[in-house]
Amino acid sequence: MVLIIYRHYTNESIHKVTVKRLLFILLLILILSIISGLIITTKVLNKTISPEEHFRYVLEKPDGYENYDSFDIRELETQIKGYWNYQQENDVEMAAKIKKINSISGEWISEGEYTAGTDIPEGLYLCKNLRAEKDLSSPNLTIIRSSKKDISDQDYYIFKFMNYAFLNKGDVIKINDQTEIIPDNDNAYEQDIKKNFYGEGAYKLGEEIPKGEYFILSMDIQTGGAGVYDDKDKQLVSVSRFGYITLDNERAVNLDDCILIALDKKPDINPIDYEGKGKGEGKLVYPPGMYKIGVDIPTGKYQIKNEVFKNITDLSFTGYHGNESYNPGDWNWCGIVAGNEKQAKLLGWKQLELDSYLKHKERFVKISDYNNKYSYQKFNGLPTISFSEQNKGSEINIIRCILIPE
Repeated sequence: MVLIIYRHYTNESIHKVTVKRLLFILLLILILSIISGLIITTKVLNKTISPEEHFRYVLEKPDGYENYDSFDIRELETQIKGYWNYQQENDVEMAAKIKKINSISGEWISEGEYTAGTDIPEGLYLCKNLRAEKDLSSPNLTIIRSSKKDISDQDYYIFKFMNYAFLNKGDVIKINDQTEIIPDNDNAYEQDIKKNFYGEGAYKLGEEIPKGEYFILSMDIQTGGAGVYDDKDKQLVSVSRFGYITLDNERAVNLDDCILIALDKKPDINPIDYEGKGKGEGKLVYPPGMYKIGVDIPTGKYQIKNEVFKNITDLSFTGYHGNESYNPGDWNWCGIVAGNEKQAKLLGWKQLELDSYLKHKERFVKISDYNNKYSYQKFNGLPTISFSEQNKGSEINIIRCILIPE
């Protein structure tokens, strides 16, 4: 009896010890797994990656691809005092232009394919969109230039309500069913030259708009994009929010989602209160746009910080717009671009591109010079840039990033 009890007790003790050992082993395995995972994660986050890898673009759109315009309408209305007054003035002027164009008599050329010099005269044409709204899926005009050897290299005109297009002899033009054109050699459409404000539309240089430098202001409250093109659809400038352009040798210009303002009437550009966390928090910073150094942005030293986010087009939205992890590529390019080659030589660089490895300890800036040669500069924290007295008057285009004064 005593022996049986002893054996039973012993077996129970052994069972308890075995369970404890098993639990201890499992706990030890779990701890080692966690430590191993942390070590691997740390190595992944901090492994040495070549500078080239930091800027290796994804050539094909990956799953979940998204193009972040990084536009915040609340920022734009803060940057440009009286922005909504410009919007209202542009709307009034645009309505008047549409009414005037529709009242033009004469033989408008409608949908079809024509060869300049054979079917229709060569020269400058006034074009109108019958719907008075852009359709990105269907070009109003498609022109195959006789001067181009590759017939697949075509010019596509997409415009809201009016446009100027020039045809040389032998050019082939295709007009869609929502567009009509008329030769401008009989001054089919005339506009009075103003002195300060030029709303959306098209202008003949020297007749309807003087030569000179102008301030560009975007009227696109969805993306903030804007562009100016000549009558052969060559893009003269593309800006986000606002910028500058000098008109000199063009025959005619087409304004895409923007207005032009004479420099002596241009609004002041204001920095904004930064609502993000970390570097720049609570400071006045300079978000995207094209700035003149010494005019719109003071000389001095600045930190550059990526700002890639989904567009904010609702004025009632409150708080910080957030920031996204993004795939590197032209569609989400972050950095600063010099205004032109002359200014690039003064600045010492043409482009400064920030990499997309936001959580990596070792980061790089890709520096391209005016000869399109590039180098890489490693940095910790945020990279810095300085503008001197020598740089005054030069233009810089800030794209998907902010400048934080030091």
